[in-house]
Amino acid sequence: MILVLTCGMAVVTDVQNPTGSPLWLKVANDLAAELATGSLKAGSRLESEAALCGRFGASRVTVRQALSELRTRGLVHPLAGRGWFVGEEPSVARLGPLQEPPGMMVSFTEMARSRGLTPDSVVISSSVRQADLDEANRLGVAPGAPLLSLRRIRRLDGLPVAVDHSRVPAALIPNYDSVDFAHGSLFEELRRNGVNPARADYEVQAEAAAADEARWLEVDPGFPLLSARELMLDDLGRRIELGHIRYRGDRYRFRALLRA
Repeated sequence: MILVLTCGMAVVTDVQNPTGSPLWLKVANDLAAELATGSLKAGSRLESEAALCGRFGASRVTVRQALSELRTRGLVHPLAGRGWFVGEEPSVARLGPLQEPPGMMVSFTEMARSRGLTPDSVVISSSVRQADLDEANRLGVAPGAPLLSLRRIRRLDGLPVAVDHSRVPAALIPNYDSVDFAHGSLFEELRRNGVNPARADYEVQAEAAAADEARWLEVDPGFPLLSARELMLDDLGRRIELGHIRYRGDRYRFRALLRA
């Protein structure tokens, strides 16, 4: 027996149950047995993590490990900021990682629709501010020029796939304040204003998810992300967008066509 802190109160609990298996596995199996009775329908919300801690006399780490096990079994799934729900996650994760056609530049929205998926976004922030020196240099605008800064969680069939930060000279989208960026495409909005994205300088590297990114993407801090930075140009050679998008490493694959 040991003393642990469970959700803010000290209780005595076992690390293992009498059979010798880990406590998290016992919690997972007990919850799985409850779900098997059908008392909670698919889509129903589970008790909060704090409530489960109290009911099982377990730490939050133990409860989260149990819930993760049930998620692996397809019995429950999390929704960011809302808790855990009964039933398997939507099917997008089983379709395999997203990928762009080699050598082609397509928007997130176009890529999603080509696979029969429904894209949308959660807008984290949208504002017009002055371009800093680095942004001005890379976009070819004057320091302090108005810049639309748009940060979004990009989703497919309701599942978070990436965190996207786009910076565009505000003059290219004069009606930016009336655009629904939760459901609209930045590419399409540029085209409506006579700006045609044509090519991009693109670089990719692996990064670990920071705390806020992990929360938005429903992963643990440190989870592997594929970080892509781009400078987009239009068909006239103008620099039109500075972008940084961080994909969940398990939901995006980058492909390139290489020639000798």
